Amino acid sequence: MLLSVRDLTVRFRTHDGTVHAVNGVSFDLEEGETLGLVGESGSGKSVTNLAVMRLLPQPAGHIERGTVLFEELDLTNAPEASMRDLRGREIAMIFQDPMTSLNPVLTIEEQMVETIQAHRRVTAADARVRAIQLLGMVGIAEPASRLRNYPHQFSGGMRQRVMIAIALALEPKLLIADEPTTALDVTIQAQVLELLQRLTAERGTAVILITHDLGVVAGMTGRINVMYAGYIVEAATTPELFAKPRHPYTVGLLHSIPRLDAGSDEALIPIEGVPPDLRLAPVGCPFAPRCAWRTVQCWTENPALNPVEPGGSVRTTGPEATHRIACWNPPTADEATAGAPLRPGFEPAPPPAGSPQATGPYVLPVAPGNAEVRSEEGAESAMPGSHGFPESPGSGSGR
Repeated sequence: MLLSVRDLTVRFRTHDGTVHAVNGVSFDLEEGETLGLVGESGSGKSVTNLAVMRLLPQPAGHIERGTVLFEELDLTNAPEASMRDLRGREIAMIFQDPMTSLNPVLTIEEQMVETIQAHRRVTAADARVRAIQLLGMVGIAEPASRLRNYPHQFSGGMRQRVMIAIALALEPKLLIADEPTTALDVTIQAQVLELLQRLTAERGTAVILITHDLGVVAGMTGRINVMYAGYIVEAATTPELFAKPRHPYTVGLLHSIPRLDAGSDEALIPIEGVPPDLRLAPVGCPFAPRCAWRTVQCWTENPALNPVEPGGSVRTTGPEATHRIACWNPPTADEATAGAPLRPGFEPAPPPAGSPQATGPYVLPVAPGNAEVRSEEGAESAMPGSHGFPESPGSGSGR
Protein backbone atom coordinates (compact mmCIF):
# COMPACT_ATOMS: atom_id res chain seq x y z
CA MET A 1 0.00 0.00 0.00
CA LEU A 2 1.45 3.36 -1.02
CA LEU A 3 -0.82 5.57 1.10
CA SER A 4 -3.19 4.60 3.91
CA VAL A 5 -5.19 7.31 5.69
CA ARG A 6 -7.13 6.33 8.80
CA ASP A 7 -9.57 8.45 10.83
CA LEU A 8 -7.93 11.71 9.75
CA THR A 9 -9.45 14.59 11.73
CA VAL A 10 -8.42 18.21 11.14
CA ARG A 11 -9.46 21.25 13.15
CA PHE A 12 -8.85 24.98 12.74
CA ARG A 13 -8.90 27.23 15.79
CA THR A 14 -10.25 30.66 14.87
CA HIS A 15 -11.55 33.72 16.71
CA ASP A 16 -15.07 32.59 15.78
CA GLY A 17 -14.62 29.09 17.15
CA THR A 18 -13.23 25.72 16.10
CA VAL A 19 -13.78 24.74 12.45
CA HIS A 20 -14.47 21.01 12.00
CA ALA A 21 -12.80 20.83 8.59
CA VAL A 22 -12.15 17.07 8.24
CA ASN A 23 -14.04 14.51 10.31
CA GLY A 24 -12.55 11.03 10.41
CA VAL A 25 -11.61 10.48 6.77
CA SER A 26 -10.16 7.08 5.78
CA PHE A 27 -8.99 5.89 2.35
CA ASP A 28 -6.21 3.89 0.65
CA LEU A 29 -4.17 4.33 -2.51
CA GLU A 30 -2.05 1.77 -4.33
CA GLU A 31 0.95 2.55 -6.52
CA GLY A 32 -0.10 3.83 -9.93
CA GLU A 33 -3.76 4.39 -8.97
CA THR A 34 -5.66 7.59 -9.73
CA LEU A 35 -8.19 8.60 -7.09
CA GLY A 36 -10.66 11.46 -7.49
CA LEU A 37 -11.90 13.59 -4.59
CA VAL A 38 -15.07 15.49 -5.48
CA GLY A 39 -17.49 17.73 -3.63
CA GLU A 40 -18.57 21.33 -3.21
CA SER A 41 -16.17 24.04 -2.13
CA GLY A 42 -15.60 23.73 1.61
CA SER A 43 -16.18 19.97 1.73
CA GLY A 44 -12.67 19.27 3.02
CA LYS A 45 -10.95 18.02 -0.14
CA SER A 46 -7.97 20.38 -0.14
CA VAL A 47 -7.57 20.36 3.65
CA THR A 48 -7.41 16.55 3.66
CA ASN A 49 -4.46 16.60 1.29
CA LEU A 50 -2.75 19.57 2.93
CA ALA A 51 -2.87 17.47 6.09
CA VAL A 52 -1.30 14.55 4.22
CA MET A 53 1.51 16.88 3.14
CA ARG A 54 1.68 18.48 6.61
CA LEU A 55 1.13 21.89 5.04
CA LEU A 56 -1.83 23.06 7.14
CA PRO A 57 -1.83 26.81 7.85
CA GLN A 58 -0.17 27.46 11.17
CA PRO A 59 -0.89 28.00 14.00
CA ALA A 60 -4.63 27.62 13.36
CA GLY A 61 -4.67 24.23 11.63
CA HIS A 62 -3.77 20.99 13.34
CA ILE A 63 -4.33 17.25 12.97
CA GLU A 64 -6.42 16.27 15.97
CA ARG A 65 -6.17 12.53 15.45
CA GLY A 66 -5.64 9.85 12.83
CA THR A 67 -2.75 8.35 10.91
CA VAL A 68 -1.33 8.94 7.43
CA LEU A 69 0.91 6.03 6.45
CA PHE A 70 3.08 6.62 3.39
CA GLU A 71 4.99 3.40 2.71
CA GLU A 72 4.55 2.55 6.42
CA LEU A 73 5.91 5.92 7.60
CA ASP A 74 3.34 7.81 9.70
CA LEU A 75 3.49 11.34 8.33
CA THR A 76 1.48 12.78 11.24
CA ASN A 77 4.40 12.10 13.61
CA ALA A 78 7.33 12.43 11.22
CA PRO A 79 9.96 15.09 12.07
CA GLU A 80 9.76 18.25 9.99
CA ALA A 81 13.19 17.52 8.49
CA SER A 82 11.87 14.20 7.18
CA MET A 83 8.80 15.92 5.73
CA ARG A 84 10.95 18.50 3.94
CA ASP A 85 12.94 15.69 2.38
CA LEU A 86 9.77 13.82 1.42
CA ARG A 87 7.92 16.74 -0.16
CA GLY A 88 8.79 17.10 -3.81
CA ARG A 89 10.90 13.93 -3.90
CA GLU A 90 8.30 11.31 -2.89
CA ILE A 91 5.08 13.34 -2.68
CA ALA A 92 4.46 16.37 -4.91
CA MET A 93 1.55 18.76 -5.15
CA ILE A 94 0.11 20.96 -7.88
CA PHE A 95 -1.73 23.81 -6.19
CA GLN A 96 -4.97 25.38 -7.37
CA ASP A 97 -3.81 28.67 -8.85
CA PRO A 98 -0.82 28.74 -11.22
CA MET A 99 -0.96 32.54 -11.13
CA THR A 100 0.13 32.68 -7.48
CA SER A 101 1.99 29.37 -7.03
CA LEU A 102 5.15 30.61 -8.77
CA ASN A 103 7.39 33.26 -7.21
CA PRO A 104 6.98 36.39 -9.37
CA VAL A 105 10.47 37.79 -8.61
CA LEU A 106 12.42 34.65 -9.60
CA THR A 107 12.93 33.27 -13.08
CA ILE A 108 11.51 29.88 -13.99
CA GLU A 109 15.10 28.61 -14.12
CA GLU A 110 15.85 29.66 -10.54
CA GLN A 111 12.70 27.99 -9.25
CA MET A 112 13.17 24.73 -11.13
CA VAL A 113 16.89 24.43 -10.44
CA GLU A 114 16.32 25.08 -6.73
CA THR A 115 13.71 22.32 -6.59
CA ILE A 116 16.01 19.79 -8.23
CA GLN A 117 19.09 20.69 -6.19
CA ALA A 118 17.13 20.61 -2.93
CA HIS A 119 16.70 16.83 -3.29
CA ARG A 120 19.49 15.68 -5.60
CA ARG A 121 23.22 16.18 -5.43
CA VAL A 122 23.73 17.65 -8.87
CA THR A 123 25.47 20.73 -10.18
CA ALA A 124 23.51 23.80 -11.22
CA ALA A 125 24.42 23.08 -14.84
CA ASP A 126 23.04 19.52 -14.65
CA ALA A 127 19.91 20.78 -12.90
CA ARG A 128 19.45 23.32 -15.69
CA VAL A 129 19.70 20.58 -18.33
CA ARG A 130 17.04 18.63 -16.44
CA ALA A 131 14.84 21.75 -16.25
CA ILE A 132 15.08 22.22 -20.03
CA GLN A 133 14.08 18.58 -20.54
CA LEU A 134 11.10 19.02 -18.23
CA LEU A 135 9.84 22.16 -19.99
CA GLY A 136 10.09 20.41 -23.32
CA MET A 137 8.29 17.39 -21.86
CA VAL A 138 5.28 19.52 -20.88
CA GLY A 139 5.07 21.10 -24.33
CA ILE A 140 6.70 24.52 -23.88
CA ALA A 141 8.41 25.63 -27.10
CA GLU A 142 12.04 26.79 -27.03
CA PRO A 143 12.51 25.64 -23.42
CA ALA A 144 16.14 26.79 -23.15
CA SER A 145 15.23 30.42 -23.79
CA ARG A 146 11.90 30.36 -21.92
CA LEU A 147 13.71 29.08 -18.85
CA ARG A 148 15.09 32.59 -18.31
CA ASN A 149 11.64 34.19 -18.31
CA TYR A 150 9.65 35.30 -15.28
CA PRO A 151 6.18 33.87 -14.48
CA HIS A 152 4.38 36.99 -15.73
CA GLN A 153 5.79 36.32 -19.20
CA PHE A 154 3.80 33.06 -19.42
CA SER A 155 0.10 32.57 -20.03
CA GLY A 156 -2.04 30.82 -17.42
CA GLY A 157 -1.93 27.52 -19.27
CA MET A 158 1.85 27.69 -19.66
CA ARG A 159 2.27 28.51 -15.98
CA GLN A 160 0.25 25.43 -15.11
CA ARG A 161 2.52 23.40 -17.40
CA VAL A 162 5.51 24.77 -15.50
CA MET A 163 3.87 23.73 -12.23
CA ILE A 164 3.37 20.20 -13.60
CA ALA A 165 7.02 20.12 -14.71
CA ILE A 166 8.21 21.17 -11.22
CA ALA A 167 5.91 18.63 -9.55
CA LEU A 168 7.18 15.78 -11.74
CA ALA A 169 10.83 16.90 -11.76
CA LEU A 170 11.91 14.33 -9.18
CA GLU A 171 9.54 11.59 -10.37
CA PRO A 172 7.50 11.36 -7.14
CA LYS A 173 5.54 8.25 -6.22
CA LEU A 174 2.45 10.30 -5.35
CA LEU A 175 1.15 13.44 -7.05
CA ILE A 176 -1.64 15.48 -5.46
CA ALA A 177 -3.32 17.71 -8.05
CA ASP A 178 -5.53 20.28 -6.32
CA GLU A 179 -7.98 21.56 -8.94
CA PRO A 180 -5.17 21.94 -11.51
CA THR A 181 -7.43 23.42 -14.20
CA THR A 182 -9.58 25.84 -12.16
CA ALA A 183 -8.05 29.04 -13.55
CA LEU A 184 -7.83 27.85 -17.16
CA ASP A 185 -10.23 28.09 -20.09
CA VAL A 186 -11.89 24.95 -21.40
CA THR A 187 -9.55 24.16 -24.30
CA ILE A 188 -6.44 24.62 -22.16
CA GLN A 189 -8.05 22.49 -19.42
CA ALA A 190 -8.31 19.56 -21.80
CA GLN A 191 -4.67 19.93 -22.88
CA VAL A 192 -3.38 20.13 -19.30
CA LEU A 193 -5.44 17.13 -18.16
CA GLU A 194 -4.28 15.03 -21.11
CA LEU A 195 -0.68 16.00 -20.38
CA LEU A 196 -1.03 15.18 -16.69
CA GLN A 197 -2.64 11.83 -17.42
CA ARG A 198 0.02 10.85 -19.96
CA LEU A 199 3.02 11.85 -17.86
CA THR A 200 1.82 10.15 -14.68
CA ALA A 201 0.91 6.98 -16.57
CA GLU A 202 4.37 6.83 -18.15
CA ARG A 203 6.04 6.98 -14.73
CA GLY A 204 3.54 4.88 -12.78
CA THR A 205 2.80 7.82 -10.48
CA ALA A 206 -0.19 7.53 -8.15
CA VAL A 207 -2.48 10.56 -8.36
CA ILE A 208 -5.03 12.15 -6.07
CA LEU A 209 -7.09 14.51 -8.22
CA ILE A 210 -9.09 17.09 -6.27
CA THR A 211 -11.90 18.75 -8.19
CA HIS A 212 -15.54 19.82 -8.13
CA ASP A 213 -15.87 18.95 -11.83
CA LEU A 214 -17.42 15.52 -12.33
CA GLY A 215 -16.46 15.61 -15.99
CA VAL A 216 -12.79 15.73 -15.06
CA VAL A 217 -12.89 12.72 -12.74
CA ALA A 218 -14.99 10.76 -15.26
CA GLY A 219 -12.13 10.68 -17.73
CA MET A 220 -9.15 10.81 -15.38
CA THR A 221 -9.72 8.48 -12.43
CA GLY A 222 -10.25 4.85 -11.57
CA ARG A 223 -11.95 5.47 -8.23
CA ILE A 224 -13.85 8.38 -6.66
CA ASN A 225 -14.41 9.51 -3.08
CA VAL A 226 -17.31 11.96 -2.68
CA MET A 227 -16.79 14.37 0.23
CA TYR A 228 -19.33 16.50 2.06
CA ALA A 229 -18.79 18.61 5.20
CA GLY A 230 -15.50 16.92 5.99
CA TYR A 231 -16.78 13.35 5.53
CA ILE A 232 -16.45 10.79 2.75
CA VAL A 233 -20.10 9.98 2.01
CA GLU A 234 -19.61 7.66 -0.97
CA ALA A 235 -16.67 5.70 -2.36
CA ALA A 236 -16.72 3.56 -5.51
CA THR A 237 -14.97 2.85 -8.77
CA THR A 238 -15.61 5.56 -11.34
CA PRO A 239 -17.86 3.46 -13.64
CA GLU A 240 -19.89 2.21 -10.65
CA LEU A 241 -20.38 5.66 -9.17
CA PHE A 242 -21.64 7.17 -12.42
CA ALA A 243 -23.86 4.20 -13.30
CA LYS A 244 -25.27 3.48 -9.81
CA PRO A 245 -24.95 6.43 -7.42
CA ARG A 246 -26.40 5.55 -4.03
CA HIS A 247 -25.89 8.56 -1.77
CA PRO A 248 -28.40 11.43 -2.06
CA TYR A 249 -25.56 13.94 -2.30
CA THR A 250 -23.93 12.09 -5.21
CA VAL A 251 -27.33 11.88 -6.92
CA GLY A 252 -27.69 15.63 -6.45
CA LEU A 253 -24.27 16.34 -7.90
CA LEU A 254 -24.97 14.23 -10.98
CA HIS A 255 -28.32 15.92 -11.55
CA SER A 256 -26.67 19.34 -11.25
CA ILE A 257 -24.47 18.99 -14.33
CA PRO A 258 -25.63 19.65 -17.90
CA ARG A 259 -25.69 16.84 -20.45
CA LEU A 260 -25.22 17.16 -24.18
CA ASP A 261 -27.81 14.46 -24.83
CA ALA A 262 -30.47 16.00 -22.56
CA GLY A 263 -33.70 17.23 -24.12
CA SER A 264 -34.41 20.93 -24.37
CA ASP A 265 -37.27 20.54 -21.87
CA GLU A 266 -35.10 18.87 -19.23
CA ALA A 267 -34.09 21.21 -16.43
CA LEU A 268 -31.22 20.76 -14.03
CA ILE A 269 -32.13 19.84 -10.46
CA PRO A 270 -30.07 22.00 -8.10
CA ILE A 271 -29.11 20.90 -4.61
CA GLU A 272 -31.09 23.33 -2.49
CA GLY A 273 -29.74 25.03 0.62
CA VAL A 274 -26.13 25.53 1.59
CA PRO A 275 -23.43 23.37 3.21
CA PRO A 276 -23.48 23.31 7.02
CA ASP A 277 -21.60 25.76 9.23
CA LEU A 278 -18.42 23.84 10.05
CA ARG A 279 -17.99 25.82 13.26
CA LEU A 280 -20.80 23.71 14.71
CA ALA A 281 -19.90 20.24 15.96
CA PRO A 282 -21.44 17.63 13.64
CA VAL A 283 -24.75 16.16 14.83
CA GLY A 284 -26.45 13.47 12.76
CA CYS A 285 -25.92 13.23 9.02
CA PRO A 286 -24.45 16.52 7.76
CA PHE A 287 -26.48 16.31 4.55
CA ALA A 288 -29.83 15.85 6.33
CA PRO A 289 -31.01 19.50 6.01
CA ARG A 290 -30.68 19.32 2.22
CA CYS A 291 -31.74 15.69 1.70
CA ALA A 292 -35.06 14.55 0.21
CA TRP A 293 -34.57 11.00 1.57
CA ARG A 294 -33.91 11.91 5.19
CA THR A 295 -35.49 9.96 8.04
CA VAL A 296 -35.83 10.77 11.73
CA GLN A 297 -32.61 8.85 12.38
CA CYS A 298 -30.68 11.09 9.98
CA TRP A 299 -31.09 14.11 12.25
CA THR A 300 -29.47 12.43 15.25
CA GLU A 301 -27.09 9.71 14.02
CA ASN A 302 -24.36 9.99 11.42
CA PRO A 303 -24.07 6.73 9.42
CA ALA A 304 -20.70 5.05 8.91
CA LEU A 305 -19.23 4.41 5.46
CA ASN A 306 -20.44 0.85 4.83
CA PRO A 307 -20.72 -1.43 1.77
CA VAL A 308 -23.84 -1.03 -0.37
CA GLU A 309 -24.10 -4.82 -0.43
CA PRO A 310 -23.46 -6.17 3.12
CA GLY A 311 -21.38 -9.26 3.58
CA GLY A 312 -18.08 -10.38 2.16
CA SER A 313 -14.70 -8.69 2.31
CA VAL A 314 -14.27 -4.97 1.74
CA ARG A 315 -11.76 -3.86 -0.87
CA THR A 316 -10.61 -0.25 -0.64
CA THR A 317 -8.42 -0.06 -3.76
CA GLY A 318 -8.25 -1.25 -7.35
CA PRO A 319 -10.85 -1.85 -10.07
CA GLU A 320 -12.78 -4.22 -7.75
CA ALA A 321 -13.05 -1.71 -4.92
CA THR A 322 -16.19 -2.11 -2.80
CA HIS A 323 -18.97 0.43 -3.35
CA ARG A 324 -19.58 2.09 0.05
CA ILE A 325 -21.96 4.79 1.22
CA ALA A 326 -22.76 6.64 4.45
CA CYS A 327 -26.56 6.78 4.35
CA TRP A 328 -29.47 5.46 6.42
CA ASN A 329 -31.97 5.60 3.57
CA PRO A 330 -30.24 5.43 0.16
CA PRO A 331 -32.21 6.15 -3.02
CA THR A 332 -33.28 3.21 -5.13
CA ALA A 333 -32.04 2.94 -8.71
CA ASP A 334 -35.27 4.43 -10.07
CA GLU A 335 -35.17 7.26 -7.52
CA ALA A 336 -31.56 8.04 -8.38
CA THR A 337 -32.55 8.30 -12.04
CA ALA A 338 -35.51 10.54 -11.22
CA GLY A 339 -33.60 12.62 -8.68
CA ALA A 340 -36.45 12.40 -6.17
CA PRO A 341 -38.15 9.88 -3.82
CA LEU A 342 -40.77 7.78 -5.62
CA ARG A 343 -42.09 5.69 -2.73
CA PRO A 344 -45.83 6.29 -2.19
CA GLY A 345 -46.49 8.45 0.82
CA PHE A 346 -42.86 9.07 1.69
CA GLU A 347 -42.10 12.44 3.23
CA PRO A 348 -38.68 13.61 4.37
CA ALA A 349 -38.53 13.73 8.16
CA PRO A 350 -38.93 17.30 9.42
CA PRO A 351 -36.08 18.81 11.44
CA PRO A 352 -36.26 18.49 15.22
CA ALA A 353 -37.67 21.54 16.95
CA GLY A 354 -34.98 24.15 17.52
CA SER A 355 -32.37 22.30 15.49
CA PRO A 356 -29.59 24.66 14.23
CA GLN A 357 -29.25 22.45 11.13
CA ALA A 358 -32.75 23.29 9.92
CA THR A 359 -32.52 27.04 9.32
CA GLY A 360 -33.68 28.45 5.99
CA PRO A 361 -35.63 26.90 3.13
CA TYR A 362 -35.01 23.33 2.11
CA VAL A 363 -36.10 21.28 -0.88
CA LEU A 364 -38.47 18.32 -0.84
CA PRO A 365 -38.52 16.67 -4.28
CA VAL A 366 -41.67 14.53 -4.42
CA ALA A 367 -41.88 13.30 -8.01
CA PRO A 368 -39.92 13.41 -11.26
CA GLY A 369 -40.44 16.85 -12.72
CA ASN A 370 -41.74 18.54 -9.58
CA ALA A 371 -40.34 19.57 -6.24
CA GLU A 372 -41.68 21.48 -3.27
CA VAL A 373 -39.65 24.12 -1.51
CA ARG A 374 -40.84 24.46 2.04
CA SER A 375 -39.77 27.06 4.55
CA GLU A 376 -39.97 26.53 8.28
CA GLU A 377 -43.31 28.32 8.22
CA GLY A 378 -44.65 25.81 5.68
CA ALA A 379 -44.85 28.02 2.59
CA GLU A 380 -44.67 25.98 -0.60
CA SER A 381 -43.88 26.66 -4.21
CA ALA A 382 -43.45 24.36 -7.18
CA MET A 383 -40.29 24.19 -9.19
CA PRO A 384 -39.42 22.07 -12.24
CA GLY A 385 -36.65 19.55 -12.08
CA SER A 386 -36.55 16.30 -14.08
CA HIS A 387 -33.08 15.42 -15.20
CA GLY A 388 -31.21 12.18 -15.76
CA PHE A 389 -27.61 11.41 -14.94
CA PRO A 390 -24.93 9.72 -17.04
CA GLU A 391 -24.92 5.95 -16.99
CA SER A 392 -21.21 5.78 -17.71
CA PRO A 393 -18.19 8.04 -17.25
CA GLY A 394 -18.14 8.78 -20.96
CA SER A 395 -21.68 10.17 -21.20
CA GLY A 396 -22.37 13.57 -19.71
CA SER A 397 -18.80 14.21 -18.63
CA GLY A 398 -19.42 17.92 -18.80
CA ARG A 399 -16.21 18.75 -20.63
